[in-house]
Amino acid sequence: MAKIKRIAVAGCGGIGSHLIPILYDFGVVHKQYDFMATAIDIYDDDRIEQNNLLHQNFNLKDLGQPKADVLARKYSVKPIARFMEEKDFKKYDVIFSCVDSMTFRKALYEYGWANPKLHWIDGRVESRRGFVFNSRVPRSVLEQHIDDSKERTGCLRAFEKEQNISHTTPGVVAGIMVQLFLNHLREQPVTREKIIFL
Repeated sequence: MAKIKRIAVAGCGGIGSHLIPILYDFGVVHKQYDFMATAIDIYDDDRIEQNNLLHQNFNLKDLGQPKADVLARKYSVKPIARFMEEKDFKKYDVIFSCVDSMTFRKALYEYGWANPKLHWIDGRVESRRGFVFNSRVPRSVLEQHIDDSKERTGCLRAFEKEQNISHTTPGVVAGIMVQLFLNHLREQPVTREKIIFL
C-alpha cells in the first residue's frame, strides 16, 4: 500500500462532515489503513448553524460550535479553524477538497499540475447532482470544470432550505471520495474520468 503520512480535508460542511467519519470508520473499524498513524488535518472557518443540520452531519447540541472542533472531538483528527490556503498544500500527501469555492479548487488543480506527487480528490454537490474529480483525470478534462468565479455556493439551493428539502448526495459524494482514496492507497487503477451522477 502507498505510504500516506499526512492528509488534509478542506471543508467540514455538507461533504466534509460526512467524509471524516467514513475515513475514521474505514481506518479504525474496518482497518483498511492505519488511521492512527496518519496525521489528518481538517480545515474549516465556520460555525454550525440551524440551517446546516438539514444536510450536514451535525446535531442540535453542536449548534454554535466550530465545525472543525466538533468533528475533531469525535474522530481524533486535528482541527484548523480557518480556510485552507495554497501555502498549506505542500504539507500533504493527499488533499480532499470539500469546499464550495471555485477559487480554492482552481488553486488546488493548478498546484497539482505543477506537483504531480500530490494526490487530490475533489467532491462537489449541487442539490441532487454530485461530482467527483481526482488528480488522475486528464488536465484537458479538468480545465473544462474550473473557472474564475468567486462565488461560494452550498450543497442545497435556497428553495430547498426554505422548504426543508434534503438529499443524500453529500454522503454519497463523500463515500465515493473515500473509495478513490482507498484505491490510491492500494495502488489500484484509479479512474481517469470524472464521476458525475444525478
